[in-house]
Amino acid sequence: MPRTREEPLDFLGGLRKLSKTELEFMKFIWEYPEGISSEDIYHHFPQSRGTKGTILYHISEKGYVVNEQRGRHHIYNALISESEYEQALIRQQLQQLFGENSFERLIAAFCGKKKLNERQAEQVRKLIEELKNDMEDE
Repeated sequence: MPRTREEPLDFLGGLRKLSKTELEFMKFIWEYPEGISSEDIYHHFPQSRGTKGTILYHISEKGYVVNEQRGRHHIYNALISESEYEQALIRQQLQQLFGENSFERLIAAFCGKKKLNERQAEQVRKLIEELKNDMEDE
Protein backbone atom coordinates (compact mmCIF):
# COMPACT_ATOMS: atom_id res chain seq x y z
CA MET A 1 0.00 0.00 0.00
CA PRO A 2 1.56 3.35 -1.01
CA ARG A 3 2.19 6.00 1.62
CA THR A 4 -0.23 8.90 1.57
CA ARG A 5 1.30 12.33 1.78
CA GLU A 6 0.29 14.01 5.03
CA GLU A 7 -1.06 17.54 4.98
CA PRO A 8 1.26 20.35 6.09
CA LEU A 9 0.63 21.98 9.45
CA ASP A 10 0.54 25.71 8.79
CA PHE A 11 1.08 26.49 12.47
CA LEU A 12 4.34 24.49 12.56
CA GLY A 13 5.99 26.22 9.65
CA GLY A 14 4.55 23.75 7.15
CA LEU A 15 5.90 20.56 8.74
CA ARG A 16 3.88 17.61 7.52
CA LYS A 17 1.46 15.98 9.92
CA LEU A 18 2.65 12.78 11.60
CA SER A 19 1.03 9.47 10.71
CA LYS A 20 -0.58 7.46 13.51
CA THR A 21 2.51 5.23 13.89
CA GLU A 22 4.92 8.17 13.66
CA LEU A 23 2.93 9.89 16.40
CA GLU A 24 3.27 6.78 18.62
CA PHE A 25 7.05 6.92 18.15
CA MET A 26 7.10 10.67 18.85
CA LYS A 27 5.09 10.23 22.05
CA PHE A 28 7.76 7.80 23.24
CA ILE A 29 10.57 10.17 22.20
CA TRP A 30 8.85 13.09 23.98
CA GLU A 31 9.09 11.13 27.23
CA TYR A 32 12.88 11.61 27.05
CA PRO A 33 13.64 15.33 26.71
CA GLU A 34 17.37 14.61 27.10
CA GLY A 35 17.22 12.26 24.09
CA ILE A 36 16.78 8.53 23.65
CA SER A 37 18.88 5.95 21.85
CA SER A 38 17.72 4.06 18.81
CA GLU A 39 18.35 0.84 20.78
CA ASP A 40 15.80 1.87 23.44
CA ILE A 41 13.28 2.85 20.77
CA TYR A 42 13.79 -0.45 18.92
CA HIS A 43 13.21 -2.42 22.13
CA HIS A 44 10.00 -0.53 22.92
CA PHE A 45 8.10 -1.12 19.65
CA PRO A 46 7.01 -4.45 18.11
CA GLN A 47 7.61 -3.67 14.41
CA SER A 48 10.51 -5.23 12.51
CA ARG A 49 13.88 -3.50 12.83
CA GLY A 50 13.69 -2.25 9.24
CA THR A 51 10.21 -0.80 9.75
CA LYS A 52 11.30 0.99 12.94
CA GLY A 53 14.28 2.44 11.10
CA THR A 54 12.02 3.66 8.30
CA ILE A 55 9.60 5.26 10.76
CA LEU A 56 12.45 7.05 12.53
CA TYR A 57 13.81 8.17 9.16
CA HIS A 58 10.41 9.65 8.19
CA ILE A 59 10.07 11.47 11.52
CA SER A 60 13.56 12.90 11.06
CA GLU A 61 12.94 13.89 7.44
CA LYS A 62 9.74 15.68 8.46
CA GLY A 63 11.77 17.80 10.90
CA TYR A 64 10.38 16.55 14.23
CA VAL A 65 13.62 15.05 15.54
CA VAL A 66 17.32 15.39 15.13
CA ASN A 67 19.54 12.39 15.55
CA GLU A 68 23.18 12.22 16.47
CA GLN A 69 25.27 9.11 15.97
CA ARG A 70 27.02 7.81 19.09
CA GLY A 71 28.89 4.61 18.43
CA ARG A 72 26.55 2.11 16.79
CA HIS A 73 23.40 3.95 17.87
CA HIS A 74 21.62 7.16 17.15
CA ILE A 75 20.34 9.49 19.87
CA TYR A 76 17.01 11.07 18.96
CA ASN A 77 16.02 14.48 20.34
CA ALA A 78 12.66 16.11 19.64
CA LEU A 79 12.79 19.48 17.90
CA ILE A 80 9.07 20.14 18.45
CA SER A 81 7.44 19.63 21.85
CA GLU A 82 4.32 17.53 22.27
CA SER A 83 2.31 20.60 23.30
CA GLU A 84 3.51 22.55 20.23
CA TYR A 85 2.40 19.68 18.01
CA GLU A 86 -0.99 19.34 19.71
CA GLN A 87 -1.60 23.10 19.56
CA ALA A 88 -0.76 23.17 15.85
CA LEU A 89 -3.15 20.28 15.18
CA ILE A 90 -5.96 21.97 17.10
CA ARG A 91 -5.39 25.33 15.44
CA GLN A 92 -5.34 23.70 11.99
CA GLN A 93 -8.56 21.81 12.69
CA LEU A 94 -10.28 24.92 14.01
CA GLN A 95 -9.24 26.92 10.98
CA GLN A 96 -10.48 24.21 8.61
CA LEU A 97 -13.77 23.95 10.48
CA PHE A 98 -14.48 27.62 11.22
CA GLY A 99 -12.27 29.61 8.82
CA GLU A 100 -9.99 32.58 9.53
CA ASN A 101 -11.81 33.85 12.61
CA SER A 102 -11.93 30.33 13.95
CA PHE A 103 -11.71 31.14 17.65
CA GLU A 104 -14.45 33.75 17.45
CA ARG A 105 -16.69 31.33 15.54
CA LEU A 106 -15.92 28.54 17.99
CA ILE A 107 -16.95 30.76 20.91
CA ALA A 108 -20.13 31.76 19.08
CA ALA A 109 -20.97 28.11 18.35
CA PHE A 110 -20.24 27.18 21.95
CA CYS A 111 -22.73 29.83 23.08
CA GLY A 112 -25.35 28.71 20.56
CA LYS A 113 -24.97 31.75 18.30
CA LYS A 114 -24.22 31.97 14.59
CA LYS A 115 -21.70 34.75 15.13
CA LEU A 116 -20.55 37.29 17.68
CA ASN A 117 -21.42 40.96 17.46
CA GLU A 118 -18.55 43.41 16.95
CA ARG A 119 -18.13 44.19 20.67
CA GLN A 120 -18.02 40.49 21.58
CA ALA A 121 -15.59 39.74 18.76
CA GLU A 122 -13.31 42.56 19.96
CA GLN A 123 -13.37 41.14 23.50
CA VAL A 124 -12.37 37.73 22.15
CA ARG A 125 -9.53 39.27 20.12
CA LYS A 126 -8.28 41.11 23.23
CA LEU A 127 -8.42 37.90 25.25
CA ILE A 128 -6.43 36.04 22.58
CA GLU A 129 -3.82 38.80 22.48
CA GLU A 130 -3.57 38.80 26.28
CA LEU A 131 -3.11 35.01 26.32
CA LYS A 132 -0.41 35.21 23.63
CA ASN A 133 1.44 37.89 25.61
CA ASP A 134 1.20 35.80 28.79
CA MET A 135 2.66 32.80 26.94
CA GLU A 136 5.58 34.88 25.66
CA ASP A 137 6.35 36.02 29.22
CA GLU A 138 6.64 32.44 30.51
